[in-house]
Amino acid sequence: MSESPPPEAASGFAARRLSRAALERNTAATSLARLGFAGLQELCRRAAADHPPDPHAADDPRGLPVAYSEARATRPIGEADACAVCDGRTCPAADVIDLPGDDAAWLTPNLYPIVYPFAPGPARAPRGVHLVHWSSLRHDGGLAGADPRTAAAIVAQWARAEEWLLHHADAAFPESGAGGDGRVHRGHCGLVKNRGRRVGGSVEHDHQHVLLADVPFAEPPQARGLAEAVLRDLVPDRVVDEVDGRALVVVPSFMRRPLHAFLVPLAPGGGTRRAARAGWLHHLDDDGRDAFALALARLAGAVTREMQRRSGEPAFNMILHTGLGQAPLLELRPSTQPLGGFEHLGLYLCEERPETSAGRLRDALG
Repeated sequence: MSESPPPEAASGFAARRLSRAALERNTAATSLARLGFAGLQELCRRAAADHPPDPHAADDPRGLPVAYSEARATRPIGEADACAVCDGRTCPAADVIDLPGDDAAWLTPNLYPIVYPFAPGPARAPRGVHLVHWSSLRHDGGLAGADPRTAAAIVAQWARAEEWLLHHADAAFPESGAGGDGRVHRGHCGLVKNRGRRVGGSVEHDHQHVLLADVPFAEPPQARGLAEAVLRDLVPDRVVDEVDGRALVVVPSFMRRPLHAFLVPLAPGGGTRRAARAGWLHHLDDDGRDAFALALARLAGAVTREMQRRSGEPAFNMILHTGLGQAPLLELRPSTQPLGGFEHLGLYLCEERPETSAGRLRDALG
Protein backbone atom coordinates (compact mmCIF):
# COMPACT_ATOMS: atom_id res chain seq x y z
CA MET A 1 0.00 0.00 0.00
CA SER A 2 1.41 3.35 -0.99
CA GLU A 3 1.59 6.34 1.31
CA SER A 4 -0.09 9.68 0.70
CA PRO A 5 1.55 12.98 1.56
CA PRO A 6 -0.16 14.90 4.37
CA PRO A 7 -2.42 17.80 3.39
CA GLU A 8 -0.89 21.24 3.48
CA ALA A 9 -0.88 23.00 6.83
CA ALA A 10 -3.91 25.25 7.17
CA SER A 11 -2.62 27.52 9.91
CA GLY A 12 0.48 29.29 11.14
CA PHE A 13 0.68 27.09 14.23
CA ALA A 14 0.62 23.77 12.37
CA ALA A 15 3.96 22.68 13.86
CA ARG A 16 2.54 22.72 17.40
CA ARG A 17 1.64 19.57 19.34
CA LEU A 18 0.32 18.39 22.67
CA SER A 19 3.05 16.91 24.85
CA ARG A 20 2.81 13.35 26.11
CA ALA A 21 3.14 14.61 29.66
CA ALA A 22 0.19 16.97 29.23
CA LEU A 23 -1.95 14.15 27.80
CA GLU A 24 -1.02 11.86 30.71
CA ARG A 25 -1.93 14.56 33.25
CA ASN A 26 -5.34 14.92 31.60
CA THR A 27 -6.17 11.21 31.36
CA ALA A 28 -9.03 9.70 33.36
CA ALA A 29 -8.48 6.18 31.98
CA THR A 30 -6.21 4.60 29.38
CA SER A 31 -9.02 2.39 28.05
CA LEU A 32 -12.81 2.38 27.97
CA ALA A 33 -12.73 -1.11 29.51
CA ARG A 34 -10.91 0.20 32.60
CA LEU A 35 -13.34 3.08 32.92
CA GLY A 36 -16.50 1.00 32.48
CA PHE A 37 -19.76 2.24 31.00
CA ALA A 38 -21.01 3.77 34.26
CA GLY A 39 -17.65 5.50 34.70
CA LEU A 40 -17.78 6.82 31.13
CA GLN A 41 -21.25 8.26 31.66
CA GLU A 42 -20.12 9.97 34.86
CA LEU A 43 -17.03 11.36 33.11
CA CYS A 44 -19.22 12.75 30.29
CA ARG A 45 -21.66 14.14 32.84
CA ARG A 46 -18.93 15.99 34.75
CA ALA A 47 -17.00 17.15 31.68
CA ALA A 48 -20.04 18.78 30.04
CA ALA A 49 -21.82 19.86 33.22
CA ASP A 50 -21.65 23.52 32.17
CA HIS A 51 -22.72 22.90 28.55
CA PRO A 52 -25.35 20.13 28.41
CA PRO A 53 -28.07 20.15 25.77
CA ASP A 54 -31.57 21.11 26.80
CA PRO A 55 -33.34 18.20 28.56
CA HIS A 56 -36.37 18.71 26.33
CA ALA A 57 -36.44 17.88 22.63
CA ALA A 58 -39.03 17.61 19.87
CA ASP A 59 -40.10 15.07 17.26
CA ASP A 60 -40.60 16.35 13.75
CA PRO A 61 -43.63 14.46 12.31
CA ARG A 62 -41.42 13.40 9.41
CA GLY A 63 -39.49 11.10 11.76
CA LEU A 64 -36.66 13.41 12.78
CA PRO A 65 -35.79 13.95 16.46
CA VAL A 66 -34.70 17.54 17.14
CA ALA A 67 -32.39 18.28 20.08
CA TYR A 68 -31.69 21.77 21.41
CA SER A 69 -28.49 23.21 22.87
CA GLU A 70 -28.10 26.95 23.36
CA ALA A 71 -24.75 26.21 25.00
CA ARG A 72 -23.29 25.02 21.67
CA ALA A 73 -23.93 28.47 20.20
CA THR A 74 -21.34 29.88 22.60
CA ARG A 75 -18.54 27.38 21.91
CA PRO A 76 -15.28 28.88 20.62
CA ILE A 77 -14.85 28.35 16.90
CA GLY A 78 -11.76 28.79 14.77
CA GLU A 79 -9.41 30.47 17.24
CA ALA A 80 -6.91 32.21 14.98
CA ASP A 81 -3.83 31.97 17.19
CA ALA A 82 -4.55 29.00 19.46
CA CYS A 83 -5.55 25.35 19.48
CA ALA A 84 -7.51 23.97 22.42
CA VAL A 85 -6.06 20.50 21.79
CA CYS A 86 -2.40 21.53 21.56
CA ASP A 87 -2.93 23.75 24.61
CA GLY A 88 -4.31 20.83 26.63
CA ARG A 89 -7.78 22.31 27.05
CA THR A 90 -9.84 19.25 26.09
CA CYS A 91 -11.89 17.04 28.40
CA PRO A 92 -10.02 14.18 30.15
CA ALA A 93 -8.97 11.23 28.00
CA ALA A 94 -10.99 8.01 28.35
CA ASP A 95 -8.98 5.79 25.98
CA VAL A 96 -5.40 6.27 24.68
CA ILE A 97 -3.34 4.39 22.08
CA ASP A 98 0.21 4.82 20.79
CA LEU A 99 0.75 5.67 17.14
CA PRO A 100 3.90 5.36 15.01
CA GLY A 101 6.39 8.23 15.25
CA ASP A 102 5.97 8.97 18.96
CA ASP A 103 2.35 9.98 18.42
CA ALA A 104 -0.94 9.07 20.07
CA ALA A 105 -4.71 9.08 19.55
CA TRP A 106 -7.29 9.34 22.31
CA LEU A 107 -10.98 9.64 23.12
CA THR A 108 -12.51 12.32 25.32
CA PRO A 109 -16.05 13.42 26.20
CA ASN A 110 -17.35 16.25 24.03
CA LEU A 111 -17.35 19.53 25.95
CA TYR A 112 -20.47 20.66 24.03
CA PRO A 113 -22.33 17.37 23.47
CA ILE A 114 -25.33 16.72 21.26
CA VAL A 115 -26.58 13.98 23.63
CA TYR A 116 -26.01 13.74 27.37
CA PRO A 117 -26.26 11.02 30.05
CA PHE A 118 -29.40 12.51 31.62
CA ALA A 119 -30.55 10.82 34.81
CA PRO A 120 -33.76 8.77 34.50
CA GLY A 121 -36.75 11.05 34.70
CA PRO A 122 -38.97 13.28 32.58
CA ALA A 123 -36.22 14.45 30.20
CA ARG A 124 -37.27 13.97 26.58
CA ALA A 125 -33.97 14.81 24.90
CA PRO A 126 -31.89 11.99 23.38
CA ARG A 127 -29.88 10.31 26.13
CA GLY A 128 -26.37 9.04 25.50
CA VAL A 129 -22.66 9.77 25.37
CA HIS A 130 -20.85 11.92 22.81
CA LEU A 131 -17.10 11.33 22.42
CA VAL A 132 -14.42 13.07 20.36
CA HIS A 133 -11.65 10.95 18.84
CA TRP A 134 -8.47 13.07 18.58
CA SER A 135 -6.19 11.41 16.02
CA SER A 136 -2.76 12.98 16.67
CA LEU A 137 -0.72 14.87 19.25
CA ARG A 138 0.50 17.01 16.34
CA HIS A 139 -1.63 19.84 15.02
CA ASP A 140 -0.69 18.93 11.45
CA GLY A 141 -1.06 15.16 12.03
CA GLY A 142 -4.07 12.89 12.12
CA LEU A 143 -6.03 10.69 9.78
CA ALA A 144 -6.06 12.92 6.69
CA GLY A 145 -3.15 11.78 4.53
CA ALA A 146 -1.86 9.34 7.17
CA ASP A 147 0.53 6.50 6.27
CA PRO A 148 -0.90 2.94 6.27
CA ARG A 149 0.20 1.96 9.81
CA THR A 150 -1.03 5.20 11.36
CA ALA A 151 -4.35 5.15 9.50
CA ALA A 152 -4.91 1.51 10.49
CA ALA A 153 -4.29 2.23 14.18
CA ILE A 154 -6.55 5.31 14.23
CA VAL A 155 -9.47 3.55 12.53
CA ALA A 156 -9.01 0.43 14.69
CA GLN A 157 -9.45 2.58 17.82
CA TRP A 158 -12.48 4.28 16.27
CA ALA A 159 -13.98 0.86 15.49
CA ARG A 160 -13.26 -0.48 18.98
CA ALA A 161 -15.09 2.50 20.49
CA GLU A 162 -18.13 1.70 18.33
CA GLU A 163 -17.98 -1.95 19.38
CA TRP A 164 -17.49 -1.23 23.08
CA LEU A 165 -20.36 1.23 23.30
CA LEU A 166 -22.83 -1.04 21.52
CA HIS A 167 -21.83 -4.04 23.64
CA HIS A 168 -21.56 -2.32 27.04
CA ALA A 169 -24.37 0.24 27.12
CA ASP A 170 -26.62 -0.35 30.12
CA ALA A 171 -30.25 -1.44 30.21
CA ALA A 172 -31.46 2.20 29.94
CA PHE A 173 -30.54 1.94 26.25
CA PRO A 174 -32.94 -0.09 24.08
CA GLU A 175 -31.82 -3.24 22.33
CA SER A 176 -31.06 -2.33 18.73
CA GLY A 177 -30.54 -5.74 17.18
CA ALA A 178 -27.51 -7.98 17.02
CA GLY A 179 -24.28 -7.72 15.12
CA GLY A 180 -22.86 -10.32 12.76
CA ASP A 181 -21.31 -12.11 15.74
CA GLY A 182 -24.71 -12.54 17.38
CA ARG A 183 -23.97 -10.24 20.32
CA VAL A 184 -26.83 -7.95 21.28
CA HIS A 185 -26.36 -4.24 20.62
CA ARG A 186 -27.83 -1.60 22.91
CA GLY A 187 -28.40 1.94 21.72
CA HIS A 188 -27.55 3.41 18.35
CA CYS A 189 -23.96 4.34 17.53
CA GLY A 190 -22.98 6.94 14.94
CA LEU A 191 -19.51 7.69 13.54
CA VAL A 192 -18.78 10.94 11.71
CA LYS A 193 -15.81 13.09 10.74
CA ASN A 194 -16.15 16.87 10.25
CA ARG A 195 -13.69 19.42 8.95
CA GLY A 196 -14.37 23.12 8.55
CA ARG A 197 -16.43 25.76 10.33
CA ARG A 198 -19.08 25.79 7.59
CA VAL A 199 -20.00 22.16 8.37
CA GLY A 200 -19.84 22.28 12.17
CA GLY A 201 -16.13 21.65 12.75
CA SER A 202 -15.34 24.06 15.58
CA VAL A 203 -11.77 22.75 16.13
CA GLU A 204 -9.18 22.48 13.37
CA HIS A 205 -7.11 19.77 15.12
CA ASP A 206 -7.89 16.48 13.32
CA HIS A 207 -10.71 14.49 14.96
CA GLN A 208 -13.67 12.19 14.54
CA HIS A 209 -16.87 11.75 16.60
CA VAL A 210 -18.46 8.72 18.25
CA LEU A 211 -21.99 9.10 19.57
CA LEU A 212 -24.22 6.56 21.35
CA ALA A 213 -27.89 7.53 21.66
CA ASP A 214 -31.07 5.90 22.88
CA VAL A 215 -32.91 7.01 19.71
CA PRO A 216 -32.20 5.73 16.18
CA PHE A 217 -30.73 7.91 13.45
CA ALA A 218 -32.93 8.59 10.43
CA GLU A 219 -30.49 7.92 7.60
CA PRO A 220 -28.99 4.42 8.11
CA PRO A 221 -32.22 2.57 7.19
CA GLN A 222 -32.41 4.64 4.01
CA ALA A 223 -28.92 3.42 3.05
CA ARG A 224 -29.81 -0.27 2.86
CA GLY A 225 -28.68 -1.56 -0.51
CA LEU A 226 -26.89 1.71 -1.30
CA ALA A 227 -23.41 0.15 -1.47
CA GLU A 228 -24.63 -2.42 -4.00
CA ALA A 229 -26.31 0.35 -6.01
CA VAL A 230 -23.05 2.32 -6.09
CA LEU A 231 -21.16 -0.74 -7.35
CA ARG A 232 -23.78 -1.61 -9.99
CA ASP A 233 -23.49 1.96 -11.23
CA LEU A 234 -19.70 1.76 -11.49
CA VAL A 235 -17.77 2.99 -14.55
CA PRO A 236 -13.98 3.52 -14.72
CA ASP A 237 -14.18 7.30 -15.10
CA ARG A 238 -15.90 7.62 -11.71
CA VAL A 239 -13.45 5.42 -9.74
CA VAL A 240 -11.24 7.57 -7.50
CA ASP A 241 -9.12 5.03 -5.60
CA GLU A 242 -8.86 1.33 -4.75
CA VAL A 243 -6.79 -0.17 -1.93
CA ASP A 244 -5.74 -3.83 -2.06
CA GLY A 245 -9.00 -4.91 -3.70
CA ARG A 246 -10.73 -4.38 -0.32
CA ALA A 247 -11.78 -0.71 -0.35
CA LEU A 248 -13.10 1.34 -3.24
CA VAL A 249 -13.68 5.11 -3.48
CA VAL A 250 -16.12 6.15 -6.17
CA VAL A 251 -18.11 9.22 -7.22
CA PRO A 252 -21.69 8.09 -7.95
CA SER A 253 -23.75 8.99 -11.00
CA PHE A 254 -26.24 10.54 -8.52
CA MET A 255 -23.65 12.97 -7.11
CA ARG A 256 -25.53 15.80 -5.36
CA ARG A 257 -22.58 18.13 -4.89
CA PRO A 258 -19.13 18.47 -6.52
CA LEU A 259 -16.68 15.99 -4.89
CA HIS A 260 -19.50 13.92 -3.30
CA ALA A 261 -18.09 10.39 -2.99
CA PHE A 262 -18.52 7.01 -1.30
CA LEU A 263 -16.00 4.62 0.26
CA VAL A 264 -17.21 1.02 -0.08
CA PRO A 265 -15.48 -1.82 1.83
CA LEU A 266 -15.21 -4.82 -0.51
CA ALA A 267 -15.63 -8.51 0.28
CA PRO A 268 -12.41 -10.56 -0.01
CA GLY A 269 -11.54 -12.82 -2.95
CA GLY A 270 -13.24 -13.80 -6.15
CA GLY A 271 -11.80 -11.07 -8.33
CA THR A 272 -15.15 -9.25 -8.34
CA ARG A 273 -16.11 -6.05 -6.58
CA ARG A 274 -18.73 -7.05 -4.03
CA ALA A 275 -19.61 -4.93 -1.01
CA ALA A 276 -18.64 -6.39 2.35
CA ARG A 277 -21.70 -7.23 4.44
CA ALA A 278 -20.12 -6.59 7.83
CA GLY A 279 -22.76 -4.13 9.00
CA TRP A 280 -20.57 -2.15 11.41
CA LEU A 281 -17.02 -0.87 11.20
CA HIS A 282 -15.88 -3.16 14.03
CA HIS A 283 -17.14 -6.24 12.15
CA LEU A 284 -14.80 -5.76 9.19
CA ASP A 285 -11.93 -8.26 9.22
CA ASP A 286 -8.47 -6.83 9.97
CA ASP A 287 -7.35 -6.67 6.33
CA GLY A 288 -10.61 -5.08 5.22
CA ARG A 289 -10.55 -2.54 8.03
CA ASP A 290 -6.91 -1.61 7.31
CA ALA A 291 -7.68 -1.12 3.61
CA PHE A 292 -10.74 0.96 4.55
CA ALA A 293 -8.54 3.04 6.88
CA LEU A 294 -5.95 3.84 4.21
CA ALA A 295 -8.63 4.63 1.62
CA LEU A 296 -10.28 6.95 4.15
CA ALA A 297 -6.98 8.66 4.98
CA ARG A 298 -6.22 9.15 1.29
CA LEU A 299 -9.72 10.48 0.57
CA ALA A 300 -9.63 12.89 3.53
CA GLY A 301 -6.23 14.15 2.38
CA ALA A 302 -7.37 14.52 -1.22
CA VAL A 303 -10.56 16.45 -0.50
CA THR A 304 -8.66 18.67 1.96
CA ARG A 305 -6.03 19.54 -0.66
CA GLU A 306 -8.56 20.08 -3.44
CA MET A 307 -10.77 22.35 -1.34
CA GLN A 308 -7.74 24.29 -0.09
CA ARG A 309 -6.68 24.77 -3.71
CA ARG A 310 -10.10 26.02 -4.82
CA SER A 311 -11.37 27.99 -1.83
CA GLY A 312 -8.64 27.97 0.82
CA GLU A 313 -10.95 26.34 3.38
CA PRO A 314 -11.75 22.62 3.54
CA ALA A 315 -15.36 22.02 4.58
CA PHE A 316 -16.77 18.50 4.53
CA ASN A 317 -18.62 15.88 6.55
CA MET A 318 -17.91 12.15 6.43
CA ILE A 319 -20.65 9.92 7.80
CA LEU A 320 -20.71 6.16 8.23
CA HIS A 321 -23.90 4.29 7.29
CA THR A 322 -24.10 1.09 9.36
CA GLY A 323 -26.58 -1.66 10.08
CA LEU A 324 -27.05 -5.41 9.78
CA GLY A 325 -26.43 -6.57 6.21
CA GLN A 326 -24.94 -3.25 5.09
CA ALA A 327 -21.44 -2.42 3.88
CA PRO A 328 -20.70 -0.32 6.21
CA LEU A 329 -20.61 2.61 3.81
CA LEU A 330 -18.75 5.89 4.28
CA GLU A 331 -20.16 8.96 2.51
CA LEU A 332 -18.19 12.15 1.84
CA ARG A 333 -20.49 15.19 1.79
CA PRO A 334 -18.47 18.30 0.91
CA SER A 335 -19.76 21.85 1.25
CA THR A 336 -19.00 22.85 -2.34
CA GLN A 337 -22.29 24.41 -3.45
CA PRO A 338 -25.14 26.20 -1.62
CA LEU A 339 -28.46 24.41 -1.21
CA GLY A 340 -31.09 25.89 -3.51
CA GLY A 341 -34.76 26.41 -2.77
CA PHE A 342 -36.15 23.58 -4.92
CA GLU A 343 -33.52 21.25 -3.49
CA HIS A 344 -35.35 21.50 -0.17
CA LEU A 345 -38.28 19.91 -2.01
CA GLY A 346 -36.04 17.10 -3.22
CA LEU A 347 -35.02 18.22 -6.72
CA TYR A 348 -31.23 18.46 -6.71
CA LEU A 349 -29.04 20.38 -9.13
CA CYS A 350 -25.30 19.76 -9.19
CA GLU A 351 -22.98 22.24 -10.87
CA GLU A 352 -20.41 19.63 -11.94
CA ARG A 353 -20.52 16.24 -13.66
CA PRO A 354 -19.50 13.15 -11.63
CA GLU A 355 -16.63 12.30 -13.97
CA THR A 356 -15.15 15.78 -13.48
CA SER A 357 -15.26 15.47 -9.70
CA ALA A 358 -13.71 12.01 -9.79
CA GLY A 359 -10.86 13.36 -11.92
CA ARG A 360 -10.27 16.22 -9.48
CA LEU A 361 -10.08 13.80 -6.54
CA ARG A 362 -7.75 11.45 -8.45
CA ASP A 363 -5.44 14.37 -9.22
CA ALA A 364 -5.50 15.46 -5.57
CA LEU A 365 -4.44 11.97 -4.45
CA GLY A 366 -1.09 12.73 -6.04
